[in-house]
Amino acid sequence: MPEWFETSVVIVFAIAAVFFFAKYRETAAALHESERMKKRLSNDLDRYRDMPRLRALRDALISAGTLPVDDEGREHLLLRDADRQLHHVTLHRQCTAVGEGETVTYRKDGEEVALQELA
Repeated sequence: MPEWFETSVVIVFAIAAVFFFAKYRETAAALHESERMKKRLSNDLDRYRDMPRLRALRDALISAGTLPVDDEGREHLLLRDADRQLHHVTLHRQCTAVGEGETVTYRKDGEEVALQELA
């Protein structure tokens, strides 16, 4: 086999290897970005998946008599946290309506603190 042919075959294979590894790195970077976006979007979906539960909790806490009540007058809830762990919450409700423009405060560390509305 002529020497110039062997040299040209080696050069062609070297160029092909460079293109192959460049395409491989591009594909690996695209897969990495895809996994990152999938994780981020999954977290966003988890956050929005909780919205109906939060609305139901808000409605149950504000309205009258929608939560199960035991003999002592305590109300009971089952809620899942961010890790999907189930928790039993027991409430003793004291609910007062707040007029428009009124500020509700509570005492923390001996100081009056204004209560912020959940949005």
